[in-house]
Amino acid sequence: MATNGMLMVDGDGHVFEPDDVWTDRMDAAKWGDWIPRKVLEDEVYETIYVGGEIRGGGRELTDQMAAAVGMTAAEFYELTAPLRVPGGSEPNARIDALDVDHVDAAVLYPSMALFYGPNDPIPALHDLDFVTDCIRAYNDWIADFCAAHPQRLFGVAGAPLQDVDRAVAETRRACGELGLRGVFVRPSAYVDELPLNHSVYDPFWSVCQEMRVPVAFHPGVHIDTPGACAKFKLVMESPNQTITNMAMTEIYGGSALGQAVGNAVDMIVTMGRMLMGGVCERFPDLQLIFLEAGGGWVPSILERMDEQVEAFPLEGRWLSMLPSEYFKRQCYVSFEPEEYNLAQCAEFLGSDRILWASDYPHPEYHPGLVKEVVERVDGLPADDQANILGQNANRVYQLGL
Repeated sequence: MATNGMLMVDGDGHVFEPDDVWTDRMDAAKWGDWIPRKVLEDEVYETIYVGGEIRGGGRELTDQMAAAVGMTAAEFYELTAPLRVPGGSEPNARIDALDVDHVDAAVLYPSMALFYGPNDPIPALHDLDFVTDCIRAYNDWIADFCAAHPQRLFGVAGAPLQDVDRAVAETRRACGELGLRGVFVRPSAYVDELPLNHSVYDPFWSVCQEMRVPVAFHPGVHIDTPGACAKFKLVMESPNQTITNMAMTEIYGGSALGQAVGNAVDMIVTMGRMLMGGVCERFPDLQLIFLEAGGGWVPSILERMDEQVEAFPLEGRWLSMLPSEYFKRQCYVSFEPEEYNLAQCAEFLGSDRILWASDYPHPEYHPGLVKEVVERVDGLPADDQANILGQNANRVYQLGL
């Protein structure tokens, strides 16, 4: 138990996948050089390959980007050192990290495996057999990772939503056979750029409702989906994520602009599609989780959705409730511990609708983070604190703690 005696559950932590996630689990005779892998040269030049192309890093690019900001290649490599902490890739080390932070359990999302979107510039990632095998390999690995500490580590599955039938099948396998606790997709269109409230996705929502599997919308900074980063050109266009995340100029951003603006825009659009577009009306038991875009904006957006549906009733004729009422029935949102208005938002949203997230081992994570979230909720009644700190995550992910 956390130092305040309440269950403490990190609702959105991450792993940083080691090389053997794919090299040990995919058919080398079938996929050959397409299989995702990492190569480290001279201890500072890391290259990530996917589909036979560079997905991240590379010697020439590293030298160019380091020189542009007055760094050596070694100094540039150190910028990403926090991602390589042992707790990101080794389960026993993750437990040690949880113990330091006084966290009882963590729900885990990927890093590399977030990025198998339908518009990826790497041609191999338009081969749905290959994408499906990559996602299956990750799901198998994260299930094994969590099995080392099944009462403290819980994984969420990926699904190839660009093929809805495949997504349904993998959800059944990963959340049924493997025991993963939810399924994640990016907050963006997947099939022919059709919005997420289009009926083409209904079989996916249906199976998640049937299995009582929550759907987590988890954004990411890249151009592999038709989301804000691509549509508004927030980042440079490249298959190489080192470029899209770190090669910023006055015109193009990277991780900062992509996350501060892109994540929030994608999540607002997705929330509108799910609440105002009829998905929650058609699937009243479907549970939705909105992650890594902050939470302080949600009350204002929900109030505006309600106001607009009431002002323009023709647009709400397929709804039986206000958008905020669907949210309070079916949705959860994660807050970062430092968000100043977490407790105030709980008064509007309900304390049973809020999670907190560490984002470990990504850059947003920092020591003392758990103390911050405990302090943010300190003025709330004890039951509300317990909900936010751990019981909501325990409930929506069905952790059984």
